Amino acid sequence: MERFFQLSDIQFLFDAFRTAIGGVGWFVLAYMACILFFFIIGRKFLNVAFVYPLAFMAVTIFNPFLIVPIGELIGLTSRIRRIFWLLPVNLVLAFAFTSVCMIEPRKSYLSDPPAPTTHQRRLNRFRRCGAAALIVVFIAAAGTPVISNMHLLQNIYKVDNTLIAISSFLEEDSDETGLAKVVLYSDTALLELREYDPSIESALRRSDLLTYSPDITDETVIQETITSKQWLHVLALVSRFEVEVDTSAFRKAMKKRGANYIIMQCDAGMGDYYESAGYSLAAEIGVFNIYRKNVA
Repeated sequence: MERFFQLSDIQFLFDAFRTAIGGVGWFVLAYMACILFFFIIGRKFLNVAFVYPLAFMAVTIFNPFLIVPIGELIGLTSRIRRIFWLLPVNLVLAFAFTSVCMIEPRKSYLSDPPAPTTHQRRLNRFRRCGAAALIVVFIAAAGTPVISNMHLLQNIYKVDNTLIAISSFLEEDSDETGLAKVVLYSDTALLELREYDPSIESALRRSDLLTYSPDITDETVIQETITSKQWLHVLALVSRFEVEVDTSAFRKAMKKRGANYIIMQCDAGMGDYYESAGYSLAAEIGVFNIYRKNVA
């Protein structure tokens, strides 16, 4: 029970809040001012729509003595700042700013108030324009300019340009040589390669790329992997762990998987091994070397 009443949780949640509102602090302050104003004027619609939900969140998800311990239990601690994204800051400010521009002067209690004079209409129009101008000034002063950072979209797939270049090379080379685009690679930076181009096939499974972890210092383990004909693990030993197994075993594993290309970091130091296994350097793209199977 004591875990739910740690004073350090207040500081933790406050730091998360400051991180979450970085760059939009003035807008959050304006949001809180609007909430306070809605509470003071006491209009039922405003309180139900904006004030009461915030009050409920204050005793639940924004309560440091509750959300921080629960966050630790469910693994939310590192992302706890995201709960502040639930605050309807833009919605409240849009409603408040629109109301300021559109609100009418207090009407007379007479059952049949006189029509506004020309002078009154001009004052109302001037007041609305003035309110709109003040709001624009506030947004411009408190906001972050984006026009200077705008540019035409060059990479609509939002992947590294190196991956696009590798995909283009494999496509052209495959058309020229007739080799299937089955590729051996283990660098995690290349995991998006097949997402960009599904026609490329990985020689390794995702589990071989990410979770396979043999004891490469034990020669017995390596020999058992080869003799048991676990070809995927043989390829993982070479590609991921840079173990130079017998080249005949490596060639057989590559043949079983139908792999024709190898992609590796330029500084991996496995070039001589791949060449002795029957592969030649075909391209250097970014920090990667691409080796192609030698064809007669």
